[in-house]
Amino acid sequence: MKYVFVNNRHFLEVFLNMPEKPKKIAIGVVVTLLVLATGIFALNYYIESKLKKEIAGLPNNIKIAYKAIEVNSLKGKLHFVNPQVSVYGKTTGTVNLKTELQSFTIDDVNYWDYLLNNKISIENIIFNQPKVTYYHNEEVKSKSYGNVFKNPFDKFIHIENLQINNGTIKVFNAPTDSLMLQSEKIDFKFSSVQIEKKSNKKSISYQNFSFYSTNLFYRLNTFDNLLVEHLTISPKTSKIKGLRIKTKYKKEQLSKLLSTERDHFDLSVDSLVVKNQDFGFKHDANFYFKSERVDFFAPDFDIYRDKLVSDDLTYKPLYSKMLRDIKFSLTLNKVILNDGKISYTEKVKEGTQGGKLEFSKLHAKIKNLSNTYKDTLTVINVSAIFMETTHIKVTWSFDVNTTTDAFLYKAELGTLAAQAMNQFMEPNLNVALKGIIDKTYFTISGNDRISQIDLKLKYDHFDVVVLKQNGKEENKFLSGLVNLFVSKDSKKDSGSFRYGSKTDVERDQTKSVFNYQWLNIKAGLLNAMTGDGKK
Repeated sequence: MKYVFVNNRHFLEVFLNMPEKPKKIAIGVVVTLLVLATGIFALNYYIESKLKKEIAGLPNNIKIAYKAIEVNSLKGKLHFVNPQVSVYGKTTGTVNLKTELQSFTIDDVNYWDYLLNNKISIENIIFNQPKVTYYHNEEVKSKSYGNVFKNPFDKFIHIENLQINNGTIKVFNAPTDSLMLQSEKIDFKFSSVQIEKKSNKKSISYQNFSFYSTNLFYRLNTFDNLLVEHLTISPKTSKIKGLRIKTKYKKEQLSKLLSTERDHFDLSVDSLVVKNQDFGFKHDANFYFKSERVDFFAPDFDIYRDKLVSDDLTYKPLYSKMLRDIKFSLTLNKVILNDGKISYTEKVKEGTQGGKLEFSKLHAKIKNLSNTYKDTLTVINVSAIFMETTHIKVTWSFDVNTTTDAFLYKAELGTLAAQAMNQFMEPNLNVALKGIIDKTYFTISGNDRISQIDLKLKYDHFDVVVLKQNGKEENKFLSGLVNLFVSKDSKKDSGSFRYGSKTDVERDQTKSVFNYQWLNIKAGLLNAMTGDGKK
């Protein structure tokens, strides 16, 4: 303390003995610094008081609380500590939106741009650890939500960096309080964001962005949920890890809830990669999505249908119409399915688990999956192992712009032991098959109403066994009667193939495209095995 006193006294002596001119300069500098410091302090206090007044003057249904406000006008910085925002329904008085943050920061505001160019320029806006809870009410019009935060001014705004760090979001259905959407560990970054008014509308643009989140949950509808372990999105690439779409009820429980039949399914995808993507809004109105290539890795699709539930008699469009009617512009040049698996189980009789069809080691390549191409075919090429025993190849093509929904479907099956089909045939149709089908080829061509099939197959020692009602014992009389009309093998026919065809196969438009295929295959097989077998 003595040392400080001596030095302060020495400084005072030096100052008093200064020449007059330097002394005046020193006094001027000190006064200027004091005035500047006082001015900055006063400005900080004014901005803080102004902000508190604006917050207090918000509509009654918007409440903002915080632990502290820190203002540094010299650096153009505004920092909220533990802010909380709550938005209440004007009629109900209940919370519609609640947001809690560890901190909210606006950093490096450019005053000169605002004063000279009427432009708001900000270097950084940072939302740190926001927790957002939103209660969605379908009866409230979306416009009313927008009016709550309507921008009261029309200035040009530029934000160099806008980011959300480690955020979480939960969306609930307000009337039922059930979870609709949830995501954790959200990191979201935008660069060079610009907001401006164009043609009486707000236009938002940006140069770059990145998005990452974990444990995404989304309720697709009353029955099914979507789950994602990790989601990463950048301007050109999107990656999804651990994708799953799953019916939330057990099979038996779902059947009790349904008034008409509906698939119970469980789809899991190890990972999904979207490459060279582009998306946005054309003319600020119509959404579009493009990608050069989409890869699904190890998709596993388990489908179950209880046919004991009443039929759903609504119209079922073919895939070409479904694509054509999508409400946005979709352009996927290639979609690849790598090492997939599909199992379909259908239950038509009480007391059984249903019959199952299985496809494994499935690889598919879809070209031009789009509703934007003109005079271009969508082509689907599939190869798989059917019923764990034989190889199957399919080529399926159609033009999405053809309103008749014309298509061409070609398939080739290798050697198939007929018994492999019995796990599907026996519980559903009370029929068992015996024998070997060495090779099968068929072509189906048609449209949304009618089609035809050309089929050829080579088989040996083929028998149809009709079972009694208990599904265990053979009904020898009916089996013998049926086999009178079935050719035992194809060896007596030219080239060892039997040929079958059927025209005017009518589609049941209340059933799926796969039912349409089965109607054709069944007609072709019957003609080949019970007819003369000639081309």
